[in-house]
This record gives sequence, structure tokens and C-alpha cells, in this order.
Amino acid sequence: MRPPSVDAITTFLDTTEDVMEYKRAMAVRMILLDFRPCDIALALNVTEAFVSKWKILSFKGGIDVFTVKYHGSHGYLTSEQRQLVLHAITVEKMENVDALVDHIRTTYGVKFKSRQSYYAMLAEARVTWKRAQSQHPKKDPDRIDAKKKALQDFPE
Repeated sequence: MRPPSVDAITTFLDTTEDVMEYKRAMAVRMILLDFRPCDIALALNVTEAFVSKWKILSFKGGIDVFTVKYHGSHGYLTSEQRQLVLHAITVEKMENVDALVDHIRTTYGVKFKSRQSYYAMLAEARVTWKRAQSQHPKKDPDRIDAKKKALQDFPE
């Protein structure tokens, strides 16, 4: 297959908004304009291997090789389901993460990989899941009284 033309690559560069696609196409365009690979790598902040790779791929597959094929994975819950969960948090007054985990698992069959996802949902619903302790767990009233008495008896 013939290498893509400079004009075709320029047209592609004018239409793309993805930085990775832009760097790929620009590297090949600069090769076609007789720039050295080391200069291209320096200008685009890529490696010379990157320049060589995309030159070879574009010569074999044309301009279509520049486009990114992977666009990420989809979330576990749809935006509508997420809104329903946020509503359920406020209506059912879910105040701990375990209740939220159970609700999402039983209702939607989804279990997030990280507990941070549940914390984020509670925070988005403006629910505090942390509780302060009413008193220090190691508090000993007898020791405190003895210390106060010792301090009162201490001469100034």
C-alpha cells in the first residue's frame, strides 16, 4: 500500500481532537516532509521508536491506523441507575457503606471493585458515613479523678 499523502494527513489533523491521534499523524507527516526521526521525537516529546512504529503502520494501513480504537470501559451503573441509588440513599437514610453495598448488589447485581466507589456515592448524596465516638474508649474515670486531685494538691 502507498504511504498516505501529506494533504490527507493534514486533513486528518484538522479534524481530530484526540492528542494521541494527533501525535501519531503529525509524526508521519513530518517524516513525509523529510524531518529526521530524532528531531520529530524531540518536537513531539515521543520516542524514535514511536515515530518508526507509526510510519510503518501508516504505510501499511493508511490514515485509518491513527484513530484510537479503545474508548474505555462502561461504568457498572447507568446514569439513571446511579440517580436511583442516590435517591435511595437519601430516602432510606443509608448511613453506612455495608447497607449501600447490599442495596446495590441486591437491586442491580453489581459489586464495585473498590470501596472508594461506595464512599464517593455517599459523599455525592451528602451523607456522612463516619461517626464520632461519644467518649474515648480507654477513658478511666477513676484515673482522671486521681489526676485532678493530685494536681489540686500540688503546691504552686
